[in-house]
Amino acid sequence: MSALPKHICIITQSHLCRNPRVLKEAILLAQNGYKVTVINTGYSAQLSNEDDELIKPYNIKLLSAVTLQAGSMKSILLRLIGKTGRWMVRVLKMETPLALGYYSWGYKNLALKQDADLYICHQEIGLYCGVQLIEQQKKVAFDLEDWYSEDLLPEAKSYRPLILLRQLEQQALQKGVFCISTSNVMAKHLGDAYHSSEPTRIYNVFNKDRSIFDEDKQMGSPLRLFWFSQTIGPGRGLEEFVALLHQMEAPLELHLLGNVSVEYRSLLQSGIAQKHKIFFHEPVKAALLPEKIKSFDIGLAIENTSPLSRNYTVTNKFFQYLQAGLPVIATRTAGQIEAFEKYKPGILINLPAGAKDIGDLNTWLSDKQALKNATRAAQNAAREYNWENESKKLLSLVEKALHE
Repeated sequence: MSALPKHICIITQSHLCRNPRVLKEAILLAQNGYKVTVINTGYSAQLSNEDDELIKPYNIKLLSAVTLQAGSMKSILLRLIGKTGRWMVRVLKMETPLALGYYSWGYKNLALKQDADLYICHQEIGLYCGVQLIEQQKKVAFDLEDWYSEDLLPEAKSYRPLILLRQLEQQALQKGVFCISTSNVMAKHLGDAYHSSEPTRIYNVFNKDRSIFDEDKQMGSPLRLFWFSQTIGPGRGLEEFVALLHQMEAPLELHLLGNVSVEYRSLLQSGIAQKHKIFFHEPVKAALLPEKIKSFDIGLAIENTSPLSRNYTVTNKFFQYLQAGLPVIATRTAGQIEAFEKYKPGILINLPAGAKDIGDLNTWLSDKQALKNATRAAQNAAREYNWENESKKLLSLVEKALHE
């Protein structure tokens, strides 16, 4: 009689269609013979349906610890509890897990019911739940997608339980069976901060079969610059980049994809120089995003160096541009410098931009050969920066953890 497959439970507070890192991890483990359960929060019936479609070909069980249906009494109550938790932190200075997300207290019981051989925990609620599971003598690993206690702008930190988050991060790094993170520089700083071993770096990359670039890609005129996120809003370097465009000599198109408020849309539209154009695009399903990216000329990987988490990470979008064959304009964060240096698939700038940044960018955007070289470098980078390479490290860590 063959042995039953090992059971791995992944804990996150996001929809799978909004967190490609969790989705890739779950699919990888299922494809390698593990029984996989994912526990998340369901915010939207539409997104839950998209999640189901993404995992349909695989042996993955998806459980929602809580479903926040719009208008339901349970949803209203949970949102009120979350608001109360944030108020307790901001006003009463109480470090409560109620401020970490919805139904933070309920994840542990559902996770224990799975009786998994290994738990892999993502995001803040996963971090909190994982530390509780360690106390129950469970094998728990942590995917530190961000440095959670260093991931917010100053105005947002007032309602975050930062002391609690630091305590949880320390427990995770010192007691988890393994930890992974998104860059070498992030791993080093986490290890130094908590006097622990450095997490293993696993970049936010994608399968090689998603590399859909055209090796003979021709640039448009005017050049079409593309940026995307779930939300188009402040604190992401967009205002600074719009200001920088005033110094660009050739007309450009700036394309932004994501949910945006009327106020912020108006702010960017009023700030764009007259010779340039700005376009806003509605979000698309994860499966359609690579083709969407491919239709543009240059990807914008503009991140601020503050907070620290943003400085040290390398985001999904940086690698998604490369896999679509787009050269990048990337800001000089420590994480992006790390990923950029080997292939140099574009140009690095500072924001706010100095005179040298402005001059270098103007020269690069007007140099057809430089753009062609950067496109080729992006395509070469995509051949190394891919999930086939990075996933081997995760499989090795999982196998070792399960047999210790």
